[in-house]
Amino acid sequence: MLAGGQSRRMGTDKAFIEVGGRWLISSALAALAEASQRLIVGGTDPRLESAAAASDAQHVADRWPGEGPLGAMATALGRARHPVTVILPCDLPAIGAEDVAVLVQAVIEAPPSTAVAAAVFTDQRRHYLPLAIDTQAAALAEHLFQSGRRAVASLLDEATVVDVPAPASAVADIDSPEDLSSGH
Repeated sequence: MLAGGQSRRMGTDKAFIEVGGRWLISSALAALAEASQRLIVGGTDPRLESAAAASDAQHVADRWPGEGPLGAMATALGRARHPVTVILPCDLPAIGAEDVAVLVQAVIEAPPSTAVAAAVFTDQRRHYLPLAIDTQAAALAEHLFQSGRRAVASLLDEATVVDVPAPASAVADIDSPEDLSSGH
């Protein structure tokens, strides 16, 4: 899970905003309840350690804090111990374990290819996060990051991407205070 963004539009760390009586990061961790390994990649806020401990997860410092999501993904993929890794942002309050399972299954069932497989949700557009991806993408993610790329799209450009129909709840993110008041 990624919890290291600067939350510029929100004005405060989104991971610790309460929605439905719990922190956004706690909602995201609940969606990963079936995962064999749960990592929170983020900064040094001590609440990240607390959230990780409360959810049987591990907090891992982003190797490149403040440098965008690709570096955080490279950090997560480099620490992952399983064939498929789910990259989940902390700002999806209604995503569920069943949504995560659909993405993982899509990667497992992806046609054989020389490229790594990834699965993303798609509705009117392709949502780059959340995603499931072959963990073997760790070296590629780090290489792309070291070459100056920072966007998730740059990694997906190198992957075989499976588009999965997006349930609205799985992609409804919270980016600004207006999103909180609009019923997300």
